Amino acid sequence: MAKEMMDLKKFKSILFEERKRLEEKEHRIDRRNSSASESGELGDLSDYDNHPADAATETENRTKDLAFDENINEMIGQIDEALRKIEDGTYGMCDRCGGQINPARLDAIPYATLCIDCQDIVEELG
Repeated sequence: MAKEMMDLKKFKSILFEERKRLEEKEHRIDRRNSSASESGELGDLSDYDNHPADAATETENRTKDLAFDENINEMIGQIDEALRKIEDGTYGMCDRCGGQINPARLDAIPYATLCIDCQDIVEELG
């Protein structure tokens, strides 16, 4: 039992560190987008001299940032769910079959909610 508690502490620490890393990344993206928006507030005349490819690149970068931001928010949600499961004693149990998720899988993906067999089934079903 003490080993299980130590493992839960390890996973909790890993999850908190990953959450912090993602929040910092999200903050950097937000700052970059905020800077780009502020520089874009100079008006249409500032865009007049820009090549259309520059504007397209800026649009593509903002689109990527929005996708990254959405992905980060989804991962933070998964981490929060894993932390909740640690607190309520269900961490490491498969959401689909109720079996134990292999600790090696949790080492690789600490917020995994499915055992590898159920993950394979879910992916096959599309």
